[in-house]
Amino acid sequence: MTSRASGRRIAAATITLAVSILALAPAAASAEPKRGGTLTIGTEAEFNGFNHRKARIFNQNTSTPASAVMETLFAYEGQNIVPRLGLEFTEAPDRLSAVVTLRQGVKFHDGTPFNADAVVHHYNWVLAPDSGINSSMMSSIEKVEKVDDHSVRFVLKSPWTALRSVLALEHLLNFIGSPTAIQNDPEGFHRKPVGTGPFVFKEWRAGDSVTMERNPQYWDSSLPYLDRVIYRVLPDGNTRYQSIKSGEVDIGRMDVATHVVDAKKQSGLVVHEYEGSGGFMWNFNHSKPPFDDARARAAVVHAFNAPAMVETYFLGTTTVSTDLLGARSSWHCPNLSWRGYDLEKAKGLVKEIGKPLEFQLTTTNTPAGRRQGTMIQQFMEQAGMKMEIRLVEQSQNVRVGLSGDYEMDVWRFSDIGGDPDLVLSYYFSNKAGKAVMRHDATKIDALLDQARVETDEKKRHQMYCDVAQIFSDEAIALIPIRTTYFAIAQPYVKDVPQLQNSLIRPRSMWLDK
Repeated sequence: MTSRASGRRIAAATITLAVSILALAPAAASAEPKRGGTLTIGTEAEFNGFNHRKARIFNQNTSTPASAVMETLFAYEGQNIVPRLGLEFTEAPDRLSAVVTLRQGVKFHDGTPFNADAVVHHYNWVLAPDSGINSSMMSSIEKVEKVDDHSVRFVLKSPWTALRSVLALEHLLNFIGSPTAIQNDPEGFHRKPVGTGPFVFKEWRAGDSVTMERNPQYWDSSLPYLDRVIYRVLPDGNTRYQSIKSGEVDIGRMDVATHVVDAKKQSGLVVHEYEGSGGFMWNFNHSKPPFDDARARAAVVHAFNAPAMVETYFLGTTTVSTDLLGARSSWHCPNLSWRGYDLEKAKGLVKEIGKPLEFQLTTTNTPAGRRQGTMIQQFMEQAGMKMEIRLVEQSQNVRVGLSGDYEMDVWRFSDIGGDPDLVLSYYFSNKAGKAVMRHDATKIDALLDQARVETDEKKRHQMYCDVAQIFSDEAIALIPIRTTYFAIAQPYVKDVPQLQNSLIRPRSMWLDK
């Protein structure tokens, strides 16, 4: 819906990337949320720190607590984009800039004001060429400038359909911290972030937990309902599940299929389920042998027995990929020539290469990482390849990928949400920082550039399908299985939001006990 009062004012937005959420056996919510209590969330790995530049990327375990402390200009609630620190989004008639009107009267947890200067500082800081952060998804932004104390202008290099969508992502690039805290003590901020969010960061006990308390000065006086949130680090899935069943942990993300299947049978548990565009992903490092050879990459893709892994490892709780964004997406491309499991093709490519195909898979030192690695090793052996397994701590795996210290590495193709430009740019563009795969992105970047300025949705859809076809043809990475996110909770945990990008967001959650 638009008006022409001062350019194009977008009062509401529809997320074009389709999502699906199924809450299994949910308990009926009370008419009135109750205040108070401590919510304990089980998380699968240590947090990688909260200083944007030092961390360079927030993994999903880090983004969950970060989203409770630091906020974004806009946010997704279901399929709608809603105001947070930004109130209005006004696009210029030429589509080369947009003004965001900011919420007034908001303060950071250190008492300093949230205003236009804070927003300009944040985006200049994270988008600077020397930040070390992959800002490819925001490569269309030329600069961010102050209009007045309560509004900022995003100046674009060219018209960009996805700008408001990208500003709504709960992502490292958009989590706004106190400029004063960051400048005065960047190392301290890494351990104790300062934002405007509903919860104030209190303590990080390494390898154990992060504790936050209710922000009594939160700009939305009706929130939060909870007094305290504790994020418990429980890498072992069995321990995490048993902790949820016993009530020691109230809710936790669960990635072990046996636990999900068992929880669905338990009358005393609630399973929250969400499938968007995410996928299980393994990266090839194109800058190192053997994966500087497209035939080697394709051989691995064809050797990966995704149907067998879905059936035996995931117990049917997710699906095999047939395109890049998934069948639950409105940007699904059903007519692709998509590389999938084909053992004979894999053997043929190994034979064509004419020398032993050996490589190392870097995977996480978790039960899930070890078991998946062993299965992949068996798949490769069946195709005549030799694969060594290298284990790293899950909290360090991001750094391994960013540094390029791998040949093949386990990763996540995240359900970033919103316009597909965002996720495709983040993973596969080289416009603003080297993509993790270190691949030649020339063809993909050209298509993404065209799609950003195209207003005809059918034409844009075809361009994204062309990107997906290039991804498959060149075997840029391996995304054989879709990700279905699960969280298992006690029935007294109420108003659990959609698990977009697997995040458990406690902002409006409450306890009925």
